[in-house]
Amino acid sequence: MRILLIGNFAPPYDEESLCNLSLLKRLTEEGNDCRVINTSENPAKVKGFINAKTYLGFVPKLIRYAWKSDVIHCLTKGYTRLGLLKLMTSTLVSRLFRLKSIITLHSELFSIIGQMRSKVGGEQAVYLSFSLAHKIIITDKDTYEVASKFKKKDNFTLNPSFINIPEYAKDNEPIALKKLKDKKKVIVFSNVRFPSFLFEILHSFLSKPPDPDIGIVVSLSEKLSAKLQHVIEEAGKLQAENLIFISPEDMQMLSIAYARADIILRPLSCDGKIFFSGFAISCKRPVRSGNYLYFPNSMLVVKEGEIAELCTSIIDTLLTENADRARFQKEQPEPAAEDFYSRIKEIYSE
Repeated sequence: MRILLIGNFAPPYDEESLCNLSLLKRLTEEGNDCRVINTSENPAKVKGFINAKTYLGFVPKLIRYAWKSDVIHCLTKGYTRLGLLKLMTSTLVSRLFRLKSIITLHSELFSIIGQMRSKVGGEQAVYLSFSLAHKIIITDKDTYEVASKFKKKDNFTLNPSFINIPEYAKDNEPIALKKLKDKKKVIVFSNVRFPSFLFEILHSFLSKPPDPDIGIVVSLSEKLSAKLQHVIEEAGKLQAENLIFISPEDMQMLSIAYARADIILRPLSCDGKIFFSGFAISCKRPVRSGNYLYFPNSMLVVKEGEIAELCTSIIDTLLTENADRARFQKEQPEPAAEDFYSRIKEIYSE
C-alpha cells in the first residue's frame, strides 16, 4: 500500500512525534511504500522526509506525492490555524484524487481549544475536514467528546496513540539505562526550557531530599542547551545519582525512557511548537501493552500563583499510586496485549 503520512516528525521529540514515527516504522516494516511530509516548524532529521513549514511550500509537495498514494493520513493536535489549514487541504486533495483520507487527532489541545474555534473560518474548516475524511482516529476520550461537536457522519473511532518500544541488546545497554535499572519509579521531564512552568516544577523537585528509588530523566527542548543543563545539574547536586539527561534528538533513548516512566511531564505543544509554557503542563501516566506504550488519558495542570511545590506533592502522590497499582498488578493475571497498530491497518483497508 502507498501511504502519505503528514504531521510532526521532527525533534525535539515528544509523544506526538514519537507516535508518528512509531506508526511509520511499523508500516515500513510490513512492506508499505511510505512517504512523509513533516509539517513541524523544525526540520526533520531523518533522510527522505519532506519538510513543509509554510503553507505555500506544503501545497505543491502534497499534490506531488498525493497522486502516487492510496492513503493520505494526517496526524495532528488540531490546534494552530496553519495546521488546520494544512489538514483541510489534505482532505480536499484526497477527495480530488479519490484517495482514502485518514485523520488522527492526538490528545489534549483540540479538547481545550476545539470548542472555542472561531465561527468565521475555524469551525467551517473543522466541519469540512471531518466530513471529507473517511475515518477520524481520536486518541483519548476528552478529545473525542469535544470533536463530536463537529461530527457530521459516522466516521469517528477511538484508538490510543502508541509508541513502539525499541529493543536493544543487553550487552550493548546504553549507560543512561544502566542508571535507571534499579530505580523503582521514573519521572520524565520532556522538552524542558527556561523560563517555564515545567522548569519551576523540576527545580522544586530537585530541591527535595533525594530518594534513591526515583530516577529523574530530563530532555531539554533545545539542542544547544548546555547552559540550562548546567543550571539543572547545579540545582540537583543532591540528586546527581538519580538525574539523567537525554538529547532532544535521541528518539530511541527517549522512547525507552518513556517506556520506563511512571509519569511524564511536558509543556503543551503542537507540530513541534510549544504553547503556554509559562503556565500549563501536561501530566501523563503511560500504560504498557505488549511491545507498545500508549496514553489513554492525561491531566492538564494550570499554574495559579506559586504552586510548583504543590505540583511536586501531586507527583509524589501519583508515584505512590503507581507503586500500589504495580503491586496489585503483580498479583493479577497478565492482561492480553492490545494491538493498536492492527486497528489502524484495518482502517486503511476498510
